[in-house]
Amino acid sequence: MLELGMKLSQNKKTTVWGLTGGIGSGKSTAARFFQENGIEVINLDLLGKEIIDENQSVQEELRKLFGNEIFSRKGIDRKAIREIVFKDAKKRQTLEALLHPKIWKLFEERVEQKQKAGSKIVLCEAALIIEHDHATLFPRLIVVMAKDTIRRRRVETRDQMDPSLFEDVLKTQTSDDIRKSVATDILLNEGTEEELKQSVFELVQKWKKDKLF
Repeated sequence: MLELGMKLSQNKKTTVWGLTGGIGSGKSTAARFFQENGIEVINLDLLGKEIIDENQSVQEELRKLFGNEIFSRKGIDRKAIREIVFKDAKKRQTLEALLHPKIWKLFEERVEQKQKAGSKIVLCEAALIIEHDHATLFPRLIVVMAKDTIRRRRVETRDQMDPSLFEDVLKTQTSDDIRKSVATDILLNEGTEEELKQSVFELVQKWKKDKLF
């Protein structure tokens, strides 16, 4: 795993913090607002998609694991993979063993690029930072939270996700109590996007006031 706060050639430092939240919490929306406030964000899910779309050896491993039905003219059906792995723990573990080392390697490369560009903070956006025991890797962990009922409504509206699949995903993710126990910053997202945008702005201003970057 990457050594956080590596020195840059200009003798400056880039700090890598974590950004996480359960399904439907609004984590990716918060990430967009952080970017609007000048904070770099690297999304691990997007890195995984990049690897799946571009790495032929990975595609062959996926074919062995899931069969030809996940392939179409449009490419690999990631939604179909998601539906399989959240109902089959063994296949989910096999998929994670295949992808996670490659994702972290690519993440390290992207962080180094941000360092060279002079970024002071990079947020690592990922859904399962806590579940995979990665919370302690980050000096700060920002957690986006909302009630299960609100999250369920968002996911059903946004993704047309079957309620039973939402429950399957929920079972793979940690509890709010554990999220609160490891978070250094909590963004409660139970209102409008504008309210979340304001909360992100206020948090960034607090970091600046505290001279965290």
